[in-house]
Amino acid sequence: GSGMVNLSDIASFRSAGTTAPAASPALAPTTAQLAQGAGALDQRLAAMEQRLTRLDLQAQAAAGNAGRAEGLLIVFASRRAIDRGAPLGYLEDQLRLRFTDAQPNAVRTIIAAGNNPLTMDRLLARLDVLSAELVAAPAQEGFLDRLGREMGQIFVVRREGTPSPAPEKRIARARMFLESGRPDAAAAEVRLLPNAARAAEWLAEAERYAQTQRALDLLETTAILEPRALRDGGGDRIEQPSPVATPAN
Repeated sequence: GSGMVNLSDIASFRSAGTTAPAASPALAPTTAQLAQGAGALDQRLAAMEQRLTRLDLQAQAAAGNAGRAEGLLIVFASRRAIDRGAPLGYLEDQLRLRFTDAQPNAVRTIIAAGNNPLTMDRLLARLDVLSAELVAAPAQEGFLDRLGREMGQIFVVRREGTPSPAPEKRIARARMFLESGRPDAAAAEVRLLPNAARAAEWLAEAERYAQTQRALDLLETTAILEPRALRDGGGDRIEQPSPVATPAN
């Protein structure tokens, strides 16, 4: 019907792509790290398409499987809108109708994110603005504390292959983690910076962004595996077991 998502959305989204702001040369992560980040979204889309294909194999024989596939597309469309900072629109009603019985907290989190958009690009831009402050020495740092910290950055004993704790490299890793869809890991790096207290607001936003991504992941899994509480577009319970669920022994 009108307003519903169709499978062509996946192909158009993949072809359009998104480009995150480039890191400054001094802080840029390695080519391998950037390649890993760029491939993260493609891997997620490919996995979802495989799930949809498996559902579609039995959709004609079981209307419940078609309902699951539609639910998965609703979540995908919601993720795309949130990633772009666009309003959810009709997707709000669809999320409530299909998923509230199964995952009410996740539904509330996603709808709240749609009403107060927070994109990865915004997090990256704000991190760039804060970076100079974050790597500076804390304002109230005493002489001995500063001396110990500076000496610790000069003389570092660590295992081979362990990431350097240098603040500039932490900023670069935080950017790389954000671009590869790992906001929790990015926040962990920022918390270890010398002036991390200046990033309290940014850390709160990073946590909200991470919660939204976890809620979207949870609804994707729910669309596939939820055995009882999932509903279709008409509000009826989907009784058909998931074709990808592992049968109980």
